[in-house]
Amino acid sequence: MEQPKWTIETVEEWIHIATLVDKSLPPVIHKGVKGQRIEIIREWYELLWDAEEIKKLTPRWEPTAEQVTIWEKVILRWFSLIKDGTNKKIVWLRASGGPWTKIARKVNLSRQTVAKRYTETIENLTKKLNSLDRKIVKKSNTNH
Repeated sequence: MEQPKWTIETVEEWIHIATLVDKSLPPVIHKGVKGQRIEIIREWYELLWDAEEIKKLTPRWEPTAEQVTIWEKVILRWFSLIKDGTNKKIVWLRASGGPWTKIARKVNLSRQTVAKRYTETIENLTKKLNSLDRKIVKKSNTNH
């Protein structure tokens, strides 16, 4: 059985899914209770002016089991294949939807350099994933 070949688009899509899942996960540290608050009952039309209340009412995106598995593969396996920490940051910020200029300011590089490093990193990651998959297929074929 042959593995599907990784393309740049599928790698970018999987990393984007990983960023969405990462945003939806609960925080690592549980916030302590600071005190009781009395819940104020409000009318629906009062919520039109309160953006925070509207955010609370909108349903939260829940990732599927498959999307959590994608997140695990991207975080635990794929990002270990990227050696440079700055490149990891660039890929993650871009997959999160960050514009080139903001990413460039965060990593203290020019916009063009950030775009070039992103493209090179995604291409190298795609090549590494394809070569790893070929090695796994060869091992499974020799075992039979």
